[in-house]
Amino acid sequence: MFSEQEIDRLIALHDQIEAGKEHQYAAPTYKDRPALIEIEQILFSNSEETADVLYEKIAVLRYLAMCYDEMCRTGVAIKFHNKLIETHAKLSSSMSYGDEDMKLLEEDFYNAVKARNLYHRDGCQDLGSMLEGTLSKEKIDELSESAIKRCSFLPKNDPVELSEKYLSVIDDVEEKIEENMSIGICHEYWHLKAMYLEELGIKWSSPAVLNPDVMFD
Repeated sequence: MFSEQEIDRLIALHDQIEAGKEHQYAAPTYKDRPALIEIEQILFSNSEETADVLYEKIAVLRYLAMCYDEMCRTGVAIKFHNKLIETHAKLSSSMSYGDEDMKLLEEDFYNAVKARNLYHRDGCQDLGSMLEGTLSKEKIDELSESAIKRCSFLPKNDPVELSEKYLSVIDDVEEKIEENMSIGICHEYWHLKAMYLEELGIKWSSPAVLNPDVMFD
């Protein structure tokens, strides 16, 4: 089990991240990375795999995956999505899921497939195979196809965003962008981002460049 102190700290870190948002629908920012890293450290410091611990880990993994998705750190989010499905597989093999838990599992699987298809086509057979016996093949195929189809309608993003080199510097780049933004529109943000990444030897193309037929405000 997580200790009382660990649970209290996880709650405090969650509340700190949520309290720092400009509004309830705002995404976390680079400023929240230390808190997210500490949440991850607490999570993975516990190697227990009892049903109670796995259940608690699922909630934390879901939150981490969601935060990194919202921050457009898909390369990081995928790690937590994959671990989330793996943990579901372990837990569902030892206990029956009720309707609410099954609904959350299906949402988690859908989001995991979507994250892995944002940049290139990925059938995610590994994720589906983990849940065989918990979800029917028909349900796995339905969720996978729905997530992949959804990605096909989204604007293209530069796959360099999945690279370790990009992920290792993007927090510093976004801090620099925030310090130098004047107008506050997406095109200014993308211009600065491309410029600062170029200074670090990373060629990055904005959604405007990759989607010339799409109008961005």
